[in-house]
Amino acid sequence: MMKFILDRSLSDLGIESVVIGIAKNVNPHAELSPTFLKKKKEREEWALNCDMEQVLQSPIIQGYEDILQGVGRSVKKNPPTVPALIKNIRHRGSLPSINTIIDIYNVEALQSLLAIGGHDYNKIGEKIEFTVSQREDRFLPILSKEKHVAKTDYVYRDDKGILAWLDIRDSDLYKFDDDTKDAIFIIQGNANTSVEMRLEALKRIQSDLKECMPDMKFEALVIKQAEDCFSSEG
Repeated sequence: MMKFILDRSLSDLGIESVVIGIAKNVNPHAELSPTFLKKKKEREEWALNCDMEQVLQSPIIQGYEDILQGVGRSVKKNPPTVPALIKNIRHRGSLPSINTIIDIYNVEALQSLLAIGGHDYNKIGEKIEFTVSQREDRFLPILSKEKHVAKTDYVYRDDKGILAWLDIRDSDLYKFDDDTKDAIFIIQGNANTSVEMRLEALKRIQSDLKECMPDMKFEALVIKQAEDCFSSEG
């Protein structure tokens, strides 16, 4: 049983709750449905043609920028997830296909503008702590070199290391691979993202996964300040 702890240090940044989805019996190689592929194409077209200034001015993206600036990080060097994803799509000319699970939550990020962390559930220890780091640390992001973590950076971590840094980079050590059986999706949000909005995003991820993985089981949790929460799954 996994335990989740939301440290009080995050409330100063406007993060009062974290929304979590746990998907059991997933298949990274499942064939995406025609309905989803149509949605993916639509989101890709939107990313290629949207007004970036308008995206940056949306309350959700502003909320992420406010947190980054609040901890003294440059938004230019560390842009929120969705603007960075749009930039990547424009550079490539398309939304990259990585595997079924990642494709599904990337499309949802483009739809909702939310930063969504995705990790292999079985690579994580018994506890995830959401907190301002409060210590110097190191972090190895996916497809990047090791980064220095400042005491003031916000992260979530288990007893082995950091899973995600500044809500913009996920760790290489907990990433999905060809053998992933269970997945965890984490939406920390910001002062401008309601619990309902984040749960709706998880519902769409659940629906898209279920469409191509009928045996998948899904559980959604809301973690709040000063209360420990456990998943009912082992």
